[in-house]
Amino acid sequence: MKSRFHITGWLLFFLCGIIYLAASIRDRDPLMIAGTLFFVLGAAIFLFPGKKR
Repeated sequence: MKSRFHITGWLLFFLCGIIYLAASIRDRDPLMIAGTLFFVLGAAIFLFPGKKR
């Protein structure tokens, strides 16, 4: 089971990604939007892993 600090850290990474995504959408910067979407997706994969086999 993941530790509380592990989950909190990934939640903070995810939240930072959402904030950067909002800023890049506001600035209408397509490269920053794409990079931030990849970052948020990566953080989500670590935060919500698939079912264990």
